[in-house]
Amino acid sequence: MKVGDVVMFTNSGRYARWFFGRLATVENYTHKKDGRSSCRVRWLEPVKYHDREATVSDFSADMFTVC
Repeated sequence: MKVGDVVMFTNSGRYARWFFGRLATVENYTHKKDGRSSCRVRWLEPVKYHDREATVSDFSADMFTVC
C-alpha cells in the first residue's frame, strides 16, 4: 500500500456496517516494523457514519485491500 492507491475497506469487524466495501484513496501511510501499519484515507463518496458523513478516516492498514 502506498499514497495514491485506491483501496477497499474489507474488514468485517466493528466498523463493517458503515465502511465495508467502500472505496477510498490513501492519503497517508505509516509502515511500522511491528506490523501495525496505519493509513489515512479519503472516501470516494462520503460515508454516513452515525450522525455525520465521513470524508476522511484513519484506520489500521490491514482493514483495506488495494484495488
